[in-house]
Amino acid sequence: MGTPFHVELVTPERVLFSGEADEVSLRTVEGEISFLARHEDYVGVADVTVVRIAVLGDVGADGTEGTPTELRAAVHGGLVHVNREGVVVLAGVAELASEIDVDRARRALAAAEGQLGAAPPATTGEVEPSGTAGGAERPTLEAVLALAAADSPQAAIRRAQVRLEASGATARR
Repeated sequence: MGTPFHVELVTPERVLFSGEADEVSLRTVEGEISFLARHEDYVGVADVTVVRIAVLGDVGADGTEGTPTELRAAVHGGLVHVNREGVVVLAGVAELASEIDVDRARRALAAAEGQLGAAPPATTGEVEPSGTAGGAERPTLEAVLALAAADSPQAAIRRAQVRLEASGATARR
């Protein structure tokens, strides 16, 4: 197991998680990234993404650490800040996987797809980072902010897909 470090996942309303972890993974506008202890200082813009936190397991009676468990949260954009103290994810909107109403997320996905007037998308809606097969360019900050706009059907589709992914349900009906 890695060296533990402090992680916080916060929104303006509440702290969703504050504790020790072995790893944090999420997608930023620059692509997928994972953070371990003693990661180089970093500030980035979080995409609409699933944040995965490898939370430290309980310490057993013999003093050995338990197996980390994965905490997942649907995050609808924000900032991630890493320094020697740990990782802080500041999200405007986020919810823990255990709090997600899967039926509601599926209804939101269907409604957003209906607004587009098209069949459900063939992909998960993820934007391919630069240099991937298909030659898609890295999204600009403006593109990510547009995707997060509340009135966009594409944004609503992406948010619903992320909620379903975080909850462990599939985005397909």
